[in-house]
Amino acid sequence: MNLYPGILDITPDEIVQFLLDEAGQVHRDAVNPAEILEYLRLAHYTENLDSIIPPEARVQGMQPRALLSFRDRLVITHSKMMDVQARFSVLHEIAHYVLPEHQCSMYLCDKEGLGFGSHLQFEREANQFAANLLFKGNTFRLDANSHPLSAKTVENLASKYQSSLEATARRLVESNFGPCMLVVFEREPTHDRVDINVPKKWSVRYYIPSPKFKRCYFSRVTGTLTGDTYDILSQPGHPIADSLIEEVEIKTWAGGDRLFKTEFFSNTYNIFCFLQPLAKHCRETADSRQQTVDSRQ
Repeated sequence: MNLYPGILDITPDEIVQFLLDEAGQVHRDAVNPAEILEYLRLAHYTENLDSIIPPEARVQGMQPRALLSFRDRLVITHSKMMDVQARFSVLHEIAHYVLPEHQCSMYLCDKEGLGFGSHLQFEREANQFAANLLFKGNTFRLDANSHPLSAKTVENLASKYQSSLEATARRLVESNFGPCMLVVFEREPTHDRVDINVPKKWSVRYYIPSPKFKRCYFSRVTGTLTGDTYDILSQPGHPIADSLIEEVEIKTWAGGDRLFKTEFFSNTYNIFCFLQPLAKHCRETADSRQQTVDSRQ
């Protein structure tokens, strides 16, 4: 019988930590993708991908954001992206380059593939790897649990790690040891553009519970927001830390009403809500993990 060792028996987290160590990122506040590119001997250019990617190379209105060519050891990012988007896109292409199962001649990544909730496995894996690089592995976890869960903390940590507010808020909840949930709302399109008295409505786009929140309360939430107060939060220039804090009752299908603290803030595109329990209870039954609740806004 012949046995052969696994050549690539290494986890993505181990690769992340290796890159952070070897590229000199451990003692930095914010990761510098240029230094990781240099360590990997990858070149990087910024170009208008809309003009250099031929239509026949796109699929159904694809919006190209970044490109990786293995043969040329080259990463190209779209010149129209904001800084935080460009940084994440470079880290995403680095993920494709170093993850063992992602060896391919070329990757052309679009807005959907680089977005949270992509349906493509390789894109999801690259996004997770890029986020782990961006937030320096477990380093962010220490920050997340050393500060109160608040819009101000999101603003401070986004500045420190040079990440987007949305990515920072997600990571803050995912890394949190306490019971909390992030709910992200998006504005619903309206067909009545004439009557200014028609209230705007924001509906749940997605939600992320912390491990303890999911174990003790519920993992899904539905609801809508209406009213001028929420529209003010999304106005350009409105301070992130100038949030709206409320106490609301949320009715679960199995456990009656529960009182939660909510904090609403916005990046002008979405409205975010941090949800934290005020009542001291913890239901750990299996059915409590899959309850749907309706917020009474």
